[in-house]
Amino acid sequence: MTSFSRRIGQSFHVLVVLALASAAAPSVSAHPHDDESIAAARAQALGTTVTVRGTVSVQTNAFDSGFAIQRGGAGIYVLDSGDAARELGDSVEVTGTLVDTFGLLAIAPSSIVAHGRGARVRPREASTGSVGEATEGLLLELEGDMVGDLVDDSPFGFKLDIDDGSGPIQLFLFPGSGIAPDGLHDGVSIRVVCFSNQFEDVFECDPRQPRDFKIKVRHPDCDD
Repeated sequence: MTSFSRRIGQSFHVLVVLALASAAAPSVSAHPHDDESIAAARAQALGTTVTVRGTVSVQTNAFDSGFAIQRGGAGIYVLDSGDAARELGDSVEVTGTLVDTFGLLAIAPSSIVAHGRGARVRPREASTGSVGEATEGLLLELEGDMVGDLVDDSPFGFKLDIDDGSGPIQLFLFPGSGIAPDGLHDGVSIRVVCFSNQFEDVFECDPRQPRDFKIKVRHPDCDD
């Protein structure tokens, strides 16, 4: 089970945190044209009110009712989409409070302002073993072989591990991503674009849509 599938159970906790923090929480309003604004916000303490601007890198309903934004080499998850679904490539300015949701740093938003289309978010190529705290919130591109069996975590989705030799990382296939688990078994080679996520002490990377997830066909006459 992942952080996104458990957010409903944490709603009360988040509201209590916001209520306690609202009177005295510091405010950090990063300039919307500062490429490091999300990175600056990520460095603040929980309970801080921040304002950041970025391009939507994970669309609404891919995982749940939230979405992710990225800009200038940093990204962050936003727990709710407000009054409109956020699509890939949308530029938005988000004001809200920094919260921890089962290990994932996120923003509980109080305001979301749309600004048309944003700069394209390109996934960062990474090794499976490098996915962790340093990559949290970013869109990554990974390639590796599936290790072990596909795990059915219904109704939340399916999970599997891939490894390129540098260490395994868990992938989670949410129903909202539309990715079918067909053809997944130990040893199959996978290339994936995914959101670097965390649930408690487990790091994972989550694809957003079917075209993010490709099973590579190996030809019998190939040595690799």
